[in-house]
Amino acid sequence: MADHRLSATTLIPQRLLMAGHRWGRLIRRNYVGMTPKDIRIALDQLSRLNPGPFGAEVHNDYVAGVPTMRILWPRASRKEGLLILTHGGGFAFGSPVSHRALGVHLARTTGLEVWIPDYRLAPEHPYPAALEDLRSIANHLADIGRPLTAVVGDSAGGNLAASWTRWLVDHCPSVAPAGCALLSPWMDLSPQSLSNLQDAEALSPFDRYDMLTYSEFYLHGHPTEDPVVSPLRGDFAGFPPTFLEGSEVEYLWPDIAATAEKLKEAQVPLTFRVETEALHGWHLFPDVLPEAKRSVAAIGAFIATLVSRD
Repeated sequence: MADHRLSATTLIPQRLLMAGHRWGRLIRRNYVGMTPKDIRIALDQLSRLNPGPFGAEVHNDYVAGVPTMRILWPRASRKEGLLILTHGGGFAFGSPVSHRALGVHLARTTGLEVWIPDYRLAPEHPYPAALEDLRSIANHLADIGRPLTAVVGDSAGGNLAASWTRWLVDHCPSVAPAGCALLSPWMDLSPQSLSNLQDAEALSPFDRYDMLTYSEFYLHGHPTEDPVVSPLRGDFAGFPPTFLEGSEVEYLWPDIAATAEKLKEAQVPLTFRVETEALHGWHLFPDVLPEAKRSVAAIGAFIATLVSRD
């Protein structure tokens, strides 16, 4: 069901948002010429202003050789299990720092420990580096017998979450998650994806040019039709219960809607939540945006159904 309540686009005039996004792309690409490394640095610096609620236990460790932020909410009713959050950022930027606030809210809401792997990024480390890092973590979980309640991923991290879940179900069933949550996932990296064909860039920080550029950074010549990198082109049979969320005005909406249909066709238990006017990336700001607060509550309710089955 679509949610029509307050969001950024209802609080800020759309003409201003459209102009801001277009000027932002022009300045970023044509004047400043920001590289993925530049964006990483700027995003992490800004994200330090958005650490999430005070009181979380945050540990920066290594899991199977992969730098990983571990988040616990000490005052929550602590439950067994684990959430792994695969951060978004076009496969080329984003980090545990940029997604810490969302991770803290998920830990507080669910009572579960949250891990945010700092997987290797493109273009320095193209496919399959990120998935190899996630598979190393899966092997570690199998070794220690740690149950994985859910994999959560947003945008490009949603792509990784879906691809990794497929691999876990097929190749490492002892660690396969009880559920999967895909938040505005980038599910098709093909130039001819439904989202790229529509190119709804008016309210988006990125456009078709960006999508093709960052897809190439990640794939480095790997075929875009491979379901491992474009999960929408694959098979969802045997997938665990899935939470899917998107906004009708965001660039990736056509592929998100198509993902919902494919999950239904595969008879995957699906919770499909739709925001009507939220901007891509809204999930990262639960302390600021009402739509992000709604998302965290909905994800928490979905996770609760998984925990109750254990």
